[in-house]
Amino acid sequence: MHPVASRIAFLAGGPLSFVLSLWSRVTLATVRLEVTGPGLEGPAIFVHWHAYLPLVMPLLGRRRAWLLTSAAPHMEAIARWAERSGLRLIRGASGENGKAAFRALEQALRDGGSVELAVDGPAGPVHVAKPGCVALAAATGVPLVGVRYAGSMQFVTLRRWDRQVLVLPFSRVRVETFLIPLDAAAEAAAQLAVVQAALLAAEQKV
Repeated sequence: MHPVASRIAFLAGGPLSFVLSLWSRVTLATVRLEVTGPGLEGPAIFVHWHAYLPLVMPLLGRRRAWLLTSAAPHMEAIARWAERSGLRLIRGASGENGKAAFRALEQALRDGGSVELAVDGPAGPVHVAKPGCVALAAATGVPLVGVRYAGSMQFVTLRRWDRQVLVLPFSRVRVETFLIPLDAAAEAAAQLAVVQAALLAAEQKV
């Protein structure tokens, strides 16, 4: 990104994050929320498609989870929105302080925290899981928990690469969590295939 464009993106991040955070708070305060799935006691690695960031961020912000997000200037609004939602941030991505970010995530889990990963982020391809989640689970022994949601009133941002799902205030929202069991003896590629299949299968549910 051009330095001037980077600076503009950074400066715009504050006001934009405020608007997004306000939208999150109004939405959570007015929706009728139903959460189904396993109990979520103790640390977990929450994995979901990038499309579900808008509501999963504030929900996991309530438990002060850690979120991995890119340090790129154009991601500044998302990073500040996440912080305003209560999440703690680890900045980095594959090829971008990736090893340091992985170590920070690992330590957060060992300290008893939980981690949120949008596994097809930060830039796609859509619905293609990246291997960091299985590597993190293997390194820590912390379970993977899939997350998705659907609202009675929602719209999908088809012009975005991730097709973000935005629920509207006063709608009924069903949030589903589901354990993704991994065979510790399996190779990483096979474990990733399990994650991919579980997240895709969840998309078929209403």
